[in-house]
Amino acid sequence: MSLSKENILDALQEVKDPELGKNLVDLGMIKDIEISGTAVRVTVALTMAGCPLKNQIKTDVESAVRNVEGVTHAEVILGTMTSEERARLFGREPDEMEGVKDVRHIIAVASGKGGVGKTTVAVNLAVALQKKGFRTGILDADMHGPDIPVMLGLTDRPVGNRGMLLPLEKYGLKIMSAGSLAGEGVPIVWRGPLVHKAIKEFLGRVAWGNLDYLIVDLPPGTGDAPLTVANAIPLDGVVIVTTPQKVALSDVRRNVGLFKSKRITVLGIVENMSFLRIPGAEDHQIMNIFGSGGGEKIAKAFKIPLLGKIPLDPAIREGGDCGTPITLKEDSEPGRVFAEIAENLVDQISRS
Repeated sequence: MSLSKENILDALQEVKDPELGKNLVDLGMIKDIEISGTAVRVTVALTMAGCPLKNQIKTDVESAVRNVEGVTHAEVILGTMTSEERARLFGREPDEMEGVKDVRHIIAVASGKGGVGKTTVAVNLAVALQKKGFRTGILDADMHGPDIPVMLGLTDRPVGNRGMLLPLEKYGLKIMSAGSLAGEGVPIVWRGPLVHKAIKEFLGRVAWGNLDYLIVDLPPGTGDAPLTVANAIPLDGVVIVTTPQKVALSDVRRNVGLFKSKRITVLGIVENMSFLRIPGAEDHQIMNIFGSGGGEKIAKAFKIPLLGKIPLDPAIREGGDCGTPITLKEDSEPGRVFAEIAENLVDQISRS
């Protein structure tokens, strides 16, 4: 029996989209079938790049194709539908930013380099805003290092509903991360164009609902990744995280230059690991492990507000490791500092 596309299509009629309950052929998700001898390659267009059911769909298609008589090898290539194709499927006009249409402010948290605690600041800032009564969400746009699920103690995976992803919820926050989609420890090997597309879908195809603030944790640095994300997101402004030492401050200058070149407002600087309060010492003695005054110098040089200085406190790390951000503890010094940073940010946004 010679293989034909009709044989393969007949087999794929039995494969259903787990969410929509219809077969992939009728849904228009089978985009191409290539046959070379006894090997078959099928290209499937998912409804969104970050589809939480993509692994199941891929497995089901591979299994169906392998069961066709004469097939010895099956390969499945996953792509995504265009906005027009998705609109035809779900019966609505394409709107790339549908998910954030009811979000008042989108604020990015960035850093000139890794290791300065950017994600820690993003998570605790989001919690602090939520505790002040603001409806808040957090988007993990650091695709190659999505740590927000760990810092918030998330183990569930998002589900879809008619072409939209439903964000996870914890501590009153709405949350979306590629880490939750891929699973713990699974590498996310995405190049620039796919990162750009996924980020736009995490905004437009996630049902964020009515939010006052959506905090976006950007990738570190000033290269392709943060630039791609910054270009994809309609930002109201950015908060830059640094530590006091000279090398970090040098990176901040580049970071500020990047966002200013894109006409993105820099709302303020947060100096993390600013000082260590010496346990048991009298008069609240502190040790400036990474130097001092760097955040103020950068803020003055660029005429940007210094939103706050976060102490180097083991409790911050412990909270991130166990999924309970330190800001949840109202009696902690770091929690009070994050609350002040949130208040200063809200004030700055009202002025910008």
